[in-house]
Parts: sequence; structure tokens; C-alpha cells
Amino acid sequence: MSIFSRIKDIMDGKIDALDGTEDLEKMVEDNLRDLNRDLGKVKAEVASVLADEQRLKRELNECEENIEKMERYSIRAQDEGNEGDVRTFQEKKAVMAEKLSELQAAVQWASSKSEQLKPILDQLIADISELESIKRDGF
Repeated sequence: MSIFSRIKDIMDGKIDALDGTEDLEKMVEDNLRDLNRDLGKVKAEVASVLADEQRLKRELNECEENIEKMERYSIRAQDEGNEGDVRTFQEKKAVMAEKLSELQAAVQWASSKSEQLKPILDQLIADISELESIKRDGF
């Protein structure tokens, strides 16, 4: 990942550039600026994925409730001897079951994506803190 290679370049530069403090300072500042820009992008992506995950979970719960509702309606129609309604409710339930399967996969994907992004965000924040510490403590 380019972020980690930039950090490695800075650390290597700090060791190798004992007499080139100005170059190191410029490199740290440039990379710090880039990392802060990347941080904004990663935060936005994490927020977007988390919002999608929450939306999908709500849709999933709603779909499960609708499936249960169609099952209740189907049972009631069967008790009343209305076979046409039973078929209608069972067909609707089948369509909703397919949608439920798709929603479960989407929720799993969003959850996986958010779990992948959180460590990247944490690492980026740690890298920025380290660079700010290097800059603050002097070269």
C-alpha cells in the first residue's frame, strides 16, 4: 500500500539523511499532507460502508418481518379455505425469500468491508501521529 511505503521512505530518510535535515523536513511535511488527505478519504469510505451496512441490516430485518407476515397471512387464508390467497401469499413469500438471501449476502459483504477498512484507518491515524511526533521532536 502506498501509505506504508511513504512511511518507510520517511523512516529510511530519517536514518540516511542526518545532514539533509531540510530534505527530510520537506519529505515529512509532504507525506504528512498526503496522509491527512488519505485519512479524509478513508474516513469517508468507512462512514459510507457503515451507513450501507446499517441500511442493509434494516432492509434485512424488514424483509424477515414481511416473510413472517406472508406466512401468517397464508395460514389464515388456508384456515379460511381460500386457496387462491394461499398461493398468492406463498408466491410473495418466495420472492421475499430470494430477496432475503441477497440482502444477507450484501450485509455480510458490507460487514466484511468495514472490518477491512477499520485497521487501515487505525494504521493511518497511527502513522500520522508518528510523523507529527517526528516533526515536533525535530530532525
